[in-house]
Amino acid sequence: MESKVLLSLGSNLGVREENIAKAIALLQSHAGHILAVSPLYETPSWGYEDAPYLNNAVCLTTEKAPLELMQTLLDIESELGRERSNTPQYEARSIDLDIALIEGCIIDHPKLQVPHPRMHLRNFVLQPAADICPSWVHEKINISISELLLISEDSSEISPFIGV
Repeated sequence: MESKVLLSLGSNLGVREENIAKAIALLQSHAGHILAVSPLYETPSWGYEDAPYLNNAVCLTTEKAPLELMQTLLDIESELGRERSNTPQYEARSIDLDIALIEGCIIDHPKLQVPHPRMHLRNFVLQPAADICPSWVHEKINISISELLLISEDSSEISPFIGV
């Protein structure tokens, strides 16, 4: 069965724009059919001081089951040089791929929580998502992404990325 999925992408190590472009190409070839890609935004690191992130969102359809899709995202991260540590602290990363939403789906599994448990608190997820699927309703909170962005208490700066 095909599912519509919203992914959040981020990078703050290496050539950030290239990391995200490569991730999108790998998503298209390994995860599903891409329906929409948001513009890139530059945002501060969340939870620690480091280089700023580039963030965006991708909406795709996939035949993969949620845990299989999550493994595909982890494989793509690994292919693009992400090394995960076992510490609970936030760290810089070449690429970060998160499942934010799966249409009509709530998952509470040790390896995957959908909707993403903190997406509604983070403008770096909400703004790109609002660009490509503003009317998508968060399955737990029952509020659209565009409304979540309007009521967000996240005061961190988010700027359209112009490039170099």
